[in-house]
Amino acid sequence: MSNMFNRIKGKLVLAVGLAGLGTGVPLIESGAMAQTANQGLTPAANSVQSFGNAPINRASGDYQPLNLLNDFYPSIQVDFSQHDNVRRRPDIDEDDFLITVTPELGYRTNFGRHQFYAAYQGRFTFHDEIEQEDAESNIISANLGLDLTRRWDLELFASIGNSYERRGISGGREFRTFRNDGFDSGPENVDFVSYGADLIFGRKIGIIQGVLGYEYTGTNFQSDDLDDITNFSDSRDRSSEVVHFDLNWQFANRTSVFGRIQKRVTDYDRDDVSLDGDQTDLLLGLRWKPANSLSGTLGFGVSEKDFDDPSRNRFDGEIYYADLNYSINPFSVINISASRTVEEPGDEFADFYESDLIGIGWNHSLNSRLKLGLYAKAIDDDYDTGREDQFFDWGAELQYGWRNWMTASIYYGEIERDSNRDGIAYEDTYFGLRLRSDLRSLLGSGKKSQREREPASFGKAKKSEFARKKKR
Repeated sequence: MSNMFNRIKGKLVLAVGLAGLGTGVPLIESGAMAQTANQGLTPAANSVQSFGNAPINRASGDYQPLNLLNDFYPSIQVDFSQHDNVRRRPDIDEDDFLITVTPELGYRTNFGRHQFYAAYQGRFTFHDEIEQEDAESNIISANLGLDLTRRWDLELFASIGNSYERRGISGGREFRTFRNDGFDSGPENVDFVSYGADLIFGRKIGIIQGVLGYEYTGTNFQSDDLDDITNFSDSRDRSSEVVHFDLNWQFANRTSVFGRIQKRVTDYDRDDVSLDGDQTDLLLGLRWKPANSLSGTLGFGVSEKDFDDPSRNRFDGEIYYADLNYSINPFSVINISASRTVEEPGDEFADFYESDLIGIGWNHSLNSRLKLGLYAKAIDDDYDTGREDQFFDWGAELQYGWRNWMTASIYYGEIERDSNRDGIAYEDTYFGLRLRSDLRSLLGSGKKSQREREPASFGKAKKSEFARKKKR
């Protein structure tokens, strides 16, 4: 164990140093205190959204942190965990001790009426014994909200980074798709870039809003260990362009219905263009908050996925998503998540797979410092080849607010995969200690900015929560 700490000492000091300069509003909240879908096993492994931790649907404007004051938002999280089967091997269990460091840095400011937000998130993993599985992820993202007129807004967004595919994730590659001895290969590295724009009409006034949006995404897989004879060797690299149009009708103070039509065109960087194709989605949804204790988003629709090669299997079916939050009382909240999406596969024989997810989480404050979180979810991945993978994932976390700038947690989790395909089922049990620091309060940031008036938007002053309370 001492060799491991000596090996990571330099990188850990660098990560803490970045956090000392300021690391961001939590972009990924791991453990039992997050939304159910984002806990434990990552769903939809091969979509670029999994690397950026975006929601299943990028609802226009929902991702922008409008409630933040102009300031830096630094934080850092360090996990110490022991795994029974750290690489999720199907043949034997390999226990190992894992350290994960996640520094984050967010910054928000205004340029007159216009808003800007940028963030960095890193993720550095270190294994005690299986050092070839060490990996890192670095993601930078930015949003610029242009307040054009009383009726028109323009939001520009971009993200760039490198990440990696964890072993045994939903939709990921198997060990046997590596050249030579895949068990001695490290995780596959992934580079990606994404950018786009949303032109929004009527968000500030009226009950009907419209959004016309565009997004480009490029994904490049950097593994040198893939077997060249497989269908998904170096040619998993791909790009996609998405155009969508939304209409949103707010018929109550905190309730609205929306519709979306979306077209996605995907091009693979390979000589064989048979996987190139397009996908059309039609969605109807409800953003709902009938009471302070209940809120959520529901969406249901149909999707068609066609390939340039007519011999490929096409998809024509239903898609949906749901995220509901119910407060039993001010100290206890239940979250329910469910979704069905169509994904690009890592399986070398498949054209696509349907991924169904359902999960539930419960967060309960035992007192002012102590919080308990529980979650469980199931994922069912159906491939067009007949392969079916089933995951069950659950965990618990006990979080203690040690200081106003530090929380400490102990957690436990289990992940299990079953499949009708031989040689890929596994189980992994893990437990650990998690330390998370909101460095903003530790560094004294935010006290001055809480007394500042936010810049006006067409004559409507935005005040901080501190200023509003003081006035009352």
